Amino acid sequence: MQTDQQILSSNQHFYDAFNKQDLAMMKDVWQDDVCARCIHPGWPVLKGYQEIIQSWEDIFHHNQHMEIKVSDADVMIHDDFAWVSCQENLFSIKMTGVQSSKVHATNLFQKVAGEWKMILHHAAALPTVTPEETS
Repeated sequence: MQTDQQILSSNQHFYDAFNKQDLAMMKDVWQDDVCARCIHPGWPVLKGYQEIIQSWEDIFHHNQHMEIKVSDADVMIHDDFAWVSCQENLFSIKMTGVQSSKVHATNLFQKVAGEWKMILHHAAALPTVTPEETS
């Protein structure tokens, strides 16, 4: 498998863990390292593996019926580091119907013992109005 495909596969594994709300799978995605960072939209910076995994446990416990579809994924690689820049298309089922939002994410991976492990997830909400719509 080519390196780009390995990284995209690791990236998809992260979103599969989210969509399945599978904490064991999410733990497998992340590098167990104090240097790991996670920035959920609107949250403070989470530092270290334990704090990050606790955040996912909390999210899975409180958020039902959510799914992310990834689009516009770009891979960049430098030595034992790779990052994926992508759009997260989030769908939530609420009492009022299906809600959707778009988030831009940067996911940084480090090659550890032959596997690409996530060491940074930074997601930020995208504006609901495009620059073309404001002119």
